[in-house]
Amino acid sequence: MVLLGFICRKALVNDVKRENGEARTLSELATLIGGELHGDPHTMIQGVAGIEDARPGEITFSENAKKAPAAVNSAASAVLLPPEAKDIADKAGKPCITLDNPRLGFSRLLAIFAPQYDFPPGVHPSSVIGATAKLGKNVAIGAHVVIEDGAEIGENAHLYPGVYVGHDTVIGDDTVIHANVTIRERVRIGKRVIVHAGAVIGSDGFGFVTVAGKHHKVPHIGTVIVGDDVEIGANVAIDRGTSGATVIGRGTKMDNLIQIGHNVQVGEDGLIVAQVGIAGSTTLGNHVTIAGQAGLSGHLKIGENSVVAACSMVISDLPPGSFVSGEPAQPHPEEMRCQAALRRLPAHLTRFRELEKEVARLAKSVGTADQTDSDAEKSNT
Repeated sequence: MVLLGFICRKALVNDVKRENGEARTLSELATLIGGELHGDPHTMIQGVAGIEDARPGEITFSENAKKAPAAVNSAASAVLLPPEAKDIADKAGKPCITLDNPRLGFSRLLAIFAPQYDFPPGVHPSSVIGATAKLGKNVAIGAHVVIEDGAEIGENAHLYPGVYVGHDTVIGDDTVIHANVTIRERVRIGKRVIVHAGAVIGSDGFGFVTVAGKHHKVPHIGTVIVGDDVEIGANVAIDRGTSGATVIGRGTKMDNLIQIGHNVQVGEDGLIVAQVGIAGSTTLGNHVTIAGQAGLSGHLKIGENSVVAACSMVISDLPPGSFVSGEPAQPHPEEMRCQAALRRLPAHLTRFRELEKEVARLAKSVGTADQTDSDAEKSNT
């Protein structure tokens, strides 16, 4: 399915190891990720890898029984599998950990073995902190960070080099802002938020009044509110409201290169994939998925639990639970029938031309017969 191709990403991990080289037993890993161990509990694991790149001493995974043989037959010392694939590992004598969602387990293993880089609490001497800015306990402020007056940075927050925080902006506890992010004035960022490099939050929306061929800027005096546990990808742009707020709901995850227009309301636990554009004042319900390169026009209402497939263009409201695709977007089964018919069009055109020739031949034949009859009638008279 095209949608899943944009949403699901293969783990491209060549050699993820703990920075200090520490290995862990398979038994310890099973406990940490909540899986069931099968095989030698003392098997030592020092890293994780994808199936094609796995080496001895590493663990790989398969999220379904179909791909399990490839994972089991890889060079990895152990595998992470769904319960129904356990017998495949047993027959091969490969130690394994089983759990209902191997992909989730693998992501937890990645976190366990991820290289740790030291970013200790403290304020780098090259940073510029406003006189009335407030910094919480254990914050880490990197080089050349600028925090304007009235801003508040929560406890344990990490601001990497080059971050700009505007006047009166609030950033919640345990939030990580990566390098060169711009967060403009009066923005509210929740707790445990991750903002990746180059994102811009709180820029002006695209609003102009055209008079006599001249475009006059509409001031945007609103704000942006980002809920707890949101992740915002690299180079995402989220415009502030013209008045009021642009809102990103709790738990929503956003990929790279996304444009969110002014006064857009994104619900909780949404997924928005790369290169999506959402025009101003559109509202998304909870648990909405927007796949890559889809576009939504302005002032729409997208019902909760809806899915917009990749490269779709949505120009009308969608009821809850919709699954749409195409340009313009329509219910996915209808779009698939249209695409199937379109693929048959060349054959239909060929047949149509053949029928045209046949009709022309028949018409000529009938015309010849009519002329013969008319000539015969004239001779009889």
